[in-house]
Amino acid sequence: MAIETCGPRAITFGDDKSGVSRSVFRPLQPKIMSNPISLKNKTGINGVGAGVWNIGPGADPFGGPTREAIPMLDRLPLLAEAGMTFYEAHDVEITPEMAPEAVKVAKKLGLKCAMYTPSFFAAPIFKDGGMTSNDAAVRKLALQNALKAVDTTVLLGAKTMVFWNGREGFDFVLAKNGRDAFKRLVEGFNKVGQYSKEHYGTKVKFGIEPKPNEPRANMYLANVGEALYLISRLDAAVQPLFGLNPETAHSRIAGLDYLWDVELCLEAGKLFHIHLNSQDGQRYDQDLPFGYTEPLKDLALLVVLQDAKYAGPICFDVKAPRVDDPKNITDILTVSANNLVWLWERALDVDRKKIEQFRKDNRLTALTGYLAQCLYGK
Repeated sequence: MAIETCGPRAITFGDDKSGVSRSVFRPLQPKIMSNPISLKNKTGINGVGAGVWNIGPGADPFGGPTREAIPMLDRLPLLAEAGMTFYEAHDVEITPEMAPEAVKVAKKLGLKCAMYTPSFFAAPIFKDGGMTSNDAAVRKLALQNALKAVDTTVLLGAKTMVFWNGREGFDFVLAKNGRDAFKRLVEGFNKVGQYSKEHYGTKVKFGIEPKPNEPRANMYLANVGEALYLISRLDAAVQPLFGLNPETAHSRIAGLDYLWDVELCLEAGKLFHIHLNSQDGQRYDQDLPFGYTEPLKDLALLVVLQDAKYAGPICFDVKAPRVDDPKNITDILTVSANNLVWLWERALDVDRKKIEQFRKDNRLTALTGYLAQCLYGK
């Protein structure tokens, strides 16, 4: 869930040592958008969503921006124009101070906030982690930021707050005591859950987003299994508030199957949110358009979501590539959404009885042929 936040007029958040830079902008005058994308026969919440970071200025670790950064609130009309129903943001993109204005802009556009997330990975103070830092003062600041993010999540009207603890991990062995680090994660999430429950009841749920590496060489909460285990160690009173936000590309980076990861979340009753994208092999996190690299597996994933009657929003975590011109910056969203609709409708047409028959007859290779037929046509 990388951020690209280049832009003018930054203000400082927290004390002078926090190192967190937040940007405040004057938004464009929004217009009410029409024709939001929807999914046929979708259970529960319909429509699709994307993060404001999805349409960033094109920076990467080896080069600066290739486009002028769009002010954060000015990105909301672009999301709406691309057919999104939901938007998502980090706390360095839509700050707590900007939240009231974001609510007004989103309402005029017909947008809703699907999730909000604190960005512990962005600030220099969290260079060696927030919740797992060896410095108690840093851990305290991380907790304060998380609690403020809970308040902002509620203000924005989102039902989910996501934790991608991108700096929680290590680059060198024995840099941290692993058992202590895990206990600190448990303690931190318990405190966040307790605060949220005391102030907002069950209004907010939390989705932990696993990722195996990048920016750290080795990251805690690297995969779905680790996140589920952590949740099992939380206090019983807050456990129901915590689930997962799996991202398909993150499973691929770990060399794992994202279909199974999602099925595991569903079996545990912990699929609180989902981020769709594509990944071309075990490389850096690419955030490619959904449906690009493994359409047959994506078809199977949507069959699973349909059969499980997944009721939450379906959102993208994609990134407008450096090579795209500013006028085409939302192509990453429209391509992902078109692929999703196309694959979703083909998934609806998959004959579940045939799948069961292939399983019963142990004709698993033939099953793959049937799925290819459903995907590509006769």
